[in-house]
Amino acid sequence: MSQNQSASDNKRLAKNTVLLYVRTFVVLIIGLLSSRLILKTLGVDDYGVYNIVGGFVALFSVISSTLVATTQRFLNFELGKQENSRPQVYFNASLVIHLVLAVVLFFLFETVGLYFLNTHLNIPEERMVAANWVFQCSILAFIFNIISTPFTAVLIAHERMSAYAYITLFESVMRLIVVYNLFLSPFDFLITYSVLLLVVSIIVGGTYIIYCKRLFVETSFILVKDEDLYRGIFKFASTNFVGSLATIMANQGLDVILNLFFGIRINAARGIANQVQGAASKFVNDFMTALNPQITKEYAANNHEKSKELCFRGSKFAFFMMLILSLPVMIRAPYILELWLDVFPEYAVSFVRLGLLYSLLCLLSNALVTEMLATGNLTTTTLWIGGTRLLTLPIAYLVFYCTGCEPMYSYVILISIEIISLAIRLIILETITNMKFFIPFVKEVITRVLFVSIISVSLILQVNNMIEQNFIGLLMFVLISVLIIVITISFIGMSSVEKDAILKMITQKIGKSS
Repeated sequence: MSQNQSASDNKRLAKNTVLLYVRTFVVLIIGLLSSRLILKTLGVDDYGVYNIVGGFVALFSVISSTLVATTQRFLNFELGKQENSRPQVYFNASLVIHLVLAVVLFFLFETVGLYFLNTHLNIPEERMVAANWVFQCSILAFIFNIISTPFTAVLIAHERMSAYAYITLFESVMRLIVVYNLFLSPFDFLITYSVLLLVVSIIVGGTYIIYCKRLFVETSFILVKDEDLYRGIFKFASTNFVGSLATIMANQGLDVILNLFFGIRINAARGIANQVQGAASKFVNDFMTALNPQITKEYAANNHEKSKELCFRGSKFAFFMMLILSLPVMIRAPYILELWLDVFPEYAVSFVRLGLLYSLLCLLSNALVTEMLATGNLTTTTLWIGGTRLLTLPIAYLVFYCTGCEPMYSYVILISIEIISLAIRLIILETITNMKFFIPFVKEVITRVLFVSIISVSLILQVNNMIEQNFIGLLMFVLISVLIIVITISFIGMSSVEKDAILKMITQKIGKSS
């Protein structure tokens, strides 16, 4: 790769990341405001009902993300090829597979899912009708999301992050309007909320479809008859799907276990923790959204070392970004939740802190997953990672059943399983790429993030004891915390090559502005 091309890729990555960050900041403010209004309007019990029922389907958005990654992987691979590129063929084959999957999942939801909802979940009898409305609306929203998934993948594969940012921003504004409309509704708030969110999903999905069909030629329909192509995509997608299904069962299954042992209010606390995790993770996910196409394209162009370098850098900087956002929240969680929600369920503070720690660990694996997708070899990974994550459920059930311990231990189990999964990914990557991953990753990523975390936490805890617990104090605390983390990253977290690259970029920007 030429130096000019590398510089061009870095500029595009930086531009796309900045665009997504601006969008995410606005989405974050809207999301936090919406959450406060939703909790206040629905109440703790109905909020818990929505999170256990709607979340049961909403967590299948992990499937949607997996499908985006699958379609995007094939499109990126084709776009990264020097010759014989067939993005239109791969897009249409993926679209057919998505339609078939939507039909299958709809059938499963309406049989097994409906039976489980009405016979096993711990939901107050008087709210069962509303719970069924939530379930049906969530199913329809999810199915429409699956159908629009290939179009989202096309948008990201072409790195049109400005359009992606505008559409997701539009979605957040629509969701805020939905919350405000709850106050005007003469009907059941929970039912109204579910129906309106379904309408938003249809409008947003339709926007992706219309935009992509007008702009990208590969979205024009052609009948693909290549059975081997279908078989290859389906094998890849189904293998990736099984891995995601294991993640869903581990997370949502844990919600069900918590519901069985501790009741509906614990689901409200976990819902708040998920909101905080999602808000903080959005910033980092946007960075990965901008980076992932480059990892895959480099691998497709046989620049495997460059792809590995981007993978390591992505893992490390994703962790650092999340640390900057999450550490002040973890330390001052009680005051922040009180300021944000006024009244919140028991265990919400502990769940927020442990949930953010869990998210930090998960981010170390995101770029590794992209590297695995780029190789196209997922069978071994799916069996090992999926099987490991499924251990979450029996372990959690036995722990709560035999010991009667506090619900926070659910996160201890999740965190332990994630650490094991990270080690397994690194070992498998070494096997399928014939490159060294485990030891270099420990040296270049794990060691640096550990030192940065330990030093930052030690210093910020000292600062926390000196600053008062009020709004001005919170602003000062966040500002000083960010400064401490950034300085620590600069001196310990980055390699000399990364420091030189950043200094060069800053110097060039200053030179252009002057």
